[in-house]
Amino acid sequence: MESLSFSRRRFLQFSAGAALVGGQLLTARNVLAQNLLTAPIQQLLLLNNEWNTIVNDAAQRAAKVLGLPYSSTNFNLNDATALTQAQSAIAAGKKLILTNSVDGSANKSIARAVAQNGGFLVNFGSNLPWSHPLDAGDGYVQAFVTREDVGFYQAVKFTLGEAVKKSGPALKVLHVTGPKGAFVDNLRSASVYHALSEFPQVKILGSLPGNWSAEDGQKAAEDLISRYGAPDVIIAQNDGSLTGVLAALRGLNIKPGKDVLTVGTDGATDILRAVKSGRVAATVFQSPAYHGIQAVVRLFDALNGYKPSVPERFVGFAGLLVTKDNVDGVLARFVDNPNLPFDPRLLSHVISGDKWDPQTPLVPINIKEYYAASGTPKPAGWQPPAAYAEAVASGEFEKVTQRYQQAYRLKLNNFDYKGISV
Repeated sequence: MESLSFSRRRFLQFSAGAALVGGQLLTARNVLAQNLLTAPIQQLLLLNNEWNTIVNDAAQRAAKVLGLPYSSTNFNLNDATALTQAQSAIAAGKKLILTNSVDGSANKSIARAVAQNGGFLVNFGSNLPWSHPLDAGDGYVQAFVTREDVGFYQAVKFTLGEAVKKSGPALKVLHVTGPKGAFVDNLRSASVYHALSEFPQVKILGSLPGNWSAEDGQKAAEDLISRYGAPDVIIAQNDGSLTGVLAALRGLNIKPGKDVLTVGTDGATDILRAVKSGRVAATVFQSPAYHGIQAVVRLFDALNGYKPSVPERFVGFAGLLVTKDNVDGVLARFVDNPNLPFDPRLLSHVISGDKWDPQTPLVPINIKEYYAASGTPKPAGWQPPAAYAEAVASGEFEKVTQRYQQAYRLKLNNFDYKGISV
């Protein structure tokens, strides 16, 4: 294998003649793997559901573009299992780990274990509240999150507004949450209550966990309706459990979109189609494909010597509010399109250089605002990592935020983009 310095030099010579056409960096695809470092990559999947299947497929195809041998396992909502799987993968020679942590409890251990073998971790799931990747050392390259406090809040607010138009201000709401104690679920619950604060006559009658799955979502909806009767709105804290909610309504002969309005988040395929048919009022499209591609590319860049700045170590985006007004475009680009809807090469700092494009409205996360938005109390005596505090005080945080905003050219709502064939 070529040395890193030689690989980077060869790539820069190669990419000098590249051009952007239709948002794609035109390159000789096979050159990438030949001229840049590669290593085996292991994905730790949260669940065997549709959202994670898309993540897995997109990550595998992105890894193919970048020449990274790829494999995955499922840890089924148990971070202790994820740690065991990561340790086995590292022992087998895997240097790159990506995971969708349920609660963040295994992240530091995985990062340190893979770093001891010269590797790296990217997590696009939960982190321990009031933590930062810096806490785990250089091996934890990036935490990537969706801004539930923005995106899900918007979806719930939109749905409640539509329900008020339909049924008046005194709405009855049922609430299907995620796994108890998961930070992402806490953040989504806080987003729900933020939206509810703008509708003072709206009340949540009851809530039960749907645990991100259709089976548990159906059971939660059935139990809630048996206790409280048919509501005006059902809020589901992910599209997997919303699939179960729709099944429960069908079994109870309650018509979604007519008798009750529903809302979810994540942007699962069946829910996007339900938005199109009118059975779901709104969801937040958080592109599972982007999660997989973004994580693979960050690992690839780290392997090839890209040193992310402190603000780049913890980033996120708010997703795209999907209603009947834009669902056709979302389906055309992201679902009914055999191509990858994002270009891994444009996402790579190493490959694209000054042509780098995050392809979503990606921003560094202000950890104080982010964790406070979940309602999780700050631990006594908590202080941010010194390097993080320095990045904020020096203005580096704002500079990176502006650079990301300027680099964002291929828009998430550019529904004419055809993607790349892999």
